[in-house]
Amino acid sequence: MLRSTGDATPPELAEAVDAVLLRDLAAIAGIPNPVVSPVDLSEIQLNVGCTDEGRACLEAMARAAGVSALLVRSLDVQGDPGAWLELRYFDSASSDEPKAVRGRVPAASSGDLVHAVPVLVRELFGIPEVAEPAEPVAPPETVQPAREPEDSSIVPWILIGAGAAALTTGVIVGAVASEDFSAWKDRRVQTAADAERADADFEDLETRAIAADIAMAGGAIAAGLGVALLLFEGSDERPARGQRASIGVAPRPDGLSLHVQGSFHEAW
Repeated sequence: MLRSTGDATPPELAEAVDAVLLRDLAAIAGIPNPVVSPVDLSEIQLNVGCTDEGRACLEAMARAAGVSALLVRSLDVQGDPGAWLELRYFDSASSDEPKAVRGRVPAASSGDLVHAVPVLVRELFGIPEVAEPAEPVAPPETVQPAREPEDSSIVPWILIGAGAAALTTGVIVGAVASEDFSAWKDRRVQTAADAERADADFEDLETRAIAADIAMAGGAIAAGLGVALLLFEGSDERPARGQRASIGVAPRPDGLSLHVQGSFHEAW
C-alpha cells in the first residue's frame, strides 16, 4: 500500500484510517498480510519518473516496489472541499484499468472518514454489503388440543351393580346357611357316624357363613364407593369448602349395614 497524505491532515486521522484500511483489506477483500510501503507515493513517483494515475505509471511503481498489485491511499483535509479519502487499486495480472473510489465529508467531520473505509473497500473490490442477520423468528406455539373429559359415568354404576350382586349373593348364601343351621340343631345324633356327619355339616355351614359375610362386606364397600363417585362426579378438584361426605359399614345381628352421609353447601 502506497500512501499520499496532505500536509493539513492530522497524523492521528491518517493512522486511524490506515489501521482500519489494513484490517478491511484482509477481512473484506481477502488480501492476506497487506504491507505498507515506508516510502510515500510522491517519492516512488519521483523515482519512476511519472506522476499520473494511469495504468503504465502504476505498473512502473509496482515493479519498483517489487509487488504485483498496488493500493494507493490518498488522504487530505482541506477547508473548502472538506476531507476526502481516495483508494485506487492496480493489479498487474489483470488487464482491467485501475479502479478508484472516493469518499468526502466536511472538514469538521473528518473523523467520519474512518467509518467510511469499509464501505469504500467493498465498493473498490465489488463486494456486496453483508446484511445483518435477522433476528430468529420464534417458532409458533403449538396449541395442544383440549382433552375431552373421560366418560367416567359408567364406573360408579359398575361398582354399584357389582356391589349389589355381591350383597345379594351374600344374603342368599347366609339365609340358606341359617336355615341349614336351624335344621342342624334339630338333628338327632345317636351313633358315632352321626356325630362325624354332624361335624362335617357344621364345618360346611361355617364356611358358607364366612363366605356370606365376605360377600356382603365386599358388596357393601363396592356399592358405597359407587354411590360416592356419583356424588362427586364431575369434580376434578378437591371438594369445596362446606362439602363433607362419609361412608360406613356397621355389623348387625342379621348381617351388615351400609350408610353414606354427606352435606353440600354450594352457592348457585
